[in-house]
Amino acid sequence: MNQLEVLRENATKLCAEHGVTIQPYGKVWWLIGNGINRVVAELAGLCRSDLQPLVVAER
Repeated sequence: MNQLEVLRENATKLCAEHGVTIQPYGKVWWLIGNGINRVVAELAGLCRSDLQPLVVAER
């Protein structure tokens, strides 16, 4: 298994730990769950802070 595959597998495990579902979305990935609704081009390199919900503030 090469380094890229290892990083993708680690990202998949991290998402599972945080209850985030990974859905293919064209040539990118859609991350959904626990206040997360985000599209990323690559799973490799995904980190814990990428799975934190964004704070929404009204103006």
